[in-house]
Amino acid sequence: MSLPSSATLRWESENWNAAAPVRLRELMSAELAPRYAPVEHRRVRAPQPSADEIVVTWVAYADDVPVATASLRRLPDRHEVKRVFVHAGHRGRGLARAALRAVESTALGLGIERLWLQTGALQPEARTLYAREGWSRVPPYPPYDRNPYSVCFSKVLTPVPDSSADVS
Repeated sequence: MSLPSSATLRWESENWNAAAPVRLRELMSAELAPRYAPVEHRRVRAPQPSADEIVVTWVAYADDVPVATASLRRLPDRHEVKRVFVHAGHRGRGLARAALRAVESTALGLGIERLWLQTGALQPEARTLYAREGWSRVPPYPPYDRNPYSVCFSKVLTPVPDSSADVS
């Protein structure tokens, strides 16, 4: 399933438990499972987000087919980006970057000034994306600090100037 050049792409805000984001997260888990299988016995998994913790889940649709997702999670002491994923047939088109920006824009709109995220040591593509998009690597924070394969990032958000504003 590859994105044809004529495909119409749109982003929709979805419920965390809606069919499209659930399916994309299942694809993500299935893709990552073989990478982590050799070290699974050493991983300490953090609790999965609950729907009540999720502020927004963004889903990209290409001609009504869900192809990318990312969510914003509210925790007592921080806000996290969760489950950034792009379907394999749609990679290389900037959808992961767009997903991050959608979550960052939502956070800024809510007055959130800093975001956090956790990825894995066996996910070099994710680490490269986050570094390229201005995220700084930070020491693993709870509850990810118990997992030796956690890699954490943080980003201070800065508002993007409104290009339609009169700056004369």
